[in-house]
Amino acid sequence: MSGDNSVRLFCLPFEGASAGVYLPWSEETGPSVVVTPVELPGRGRHPRTRPCGRLEPLLAEVMPYVVRMCDRPFALYGHGLGALLAYEIAARLEWEHDAVAERLYVSGAGLPHRPPTADRALGHLPDEELLRGLGRRGRIPPGARDPRRAARTLPALRADLAVLEAYRRDPRHVVHCPVTAMGGLDDPGVAAADLAGWRRCTRRPLRVDMFPGGHYFPLTARREVLRTFSRDLDRPRAVRRALAATARSY
Repeated sequence: MSGDNSVRLFCLPFEGASAGVYLPWSEETGPSVVVTPVELPGRGRHPRTRPCGRLEPLLAEVMPYVVRMCDRPFALYGHGLGALLAYEIAARLEWEHDAVAERLYVSGAGLPHRPPTADRALGHLPDEELLRGLGRRGRIPPGARDPRRAARTLPALRADLAVLEAYRRDPRHVVHCPVTAMGGLDDPGVAAADLAGWRRCTRRPLRVDMFPGGHYFPLTARREVLRTFSRDLDRPRAVRRALAATARSY
């Protein structure tokens, strides 16, 4: 590893999705950024076949894998639900393993600061009402309306919404890495002002990047998103070590 300057980029999926959506990214980032999808229970090749609808058991499923794969400098990316998971994982890596990320990317999600009201909660609704509610927000995940995939996608989607709708951030949980909050210019539910709220979660700088497209801009503006990763993470190891030491000193 002495001559390897690569950064491992852990990628957490959005609600209802498999982390397999990130597999094509590894072909476009080059050797300096090692894309590492983090699969959630109940989807893809995860050995647990049932989705998990509570945050702590969900993190207990994925943290051992992330810790095991921290064999080099790392960053975390997540979209939607994945943004909250990436943030929680980054915080736990700091508290429990003294491991500070190169950067945390939170995408398509503002910082939750209050529970949703009854008329905003969707996870308990019947399938069609659930999809209509998500459609009004521009947030129907790919495959949710496909009859061949719905039997697997909808249970995962409901579990993920349960995690999102019950989420309460502990204001004491502040990370020591820079954060980039990413959004779609045409996303009706997440504006730049919402992304700016992530400033409360880090002692390092926050950058807000907006991309063309709606809520699922990481799929439609993939090249622009991947260029951002390469620009941030493709740096000599000596520079990264100096930045990590500065982050730990705060």
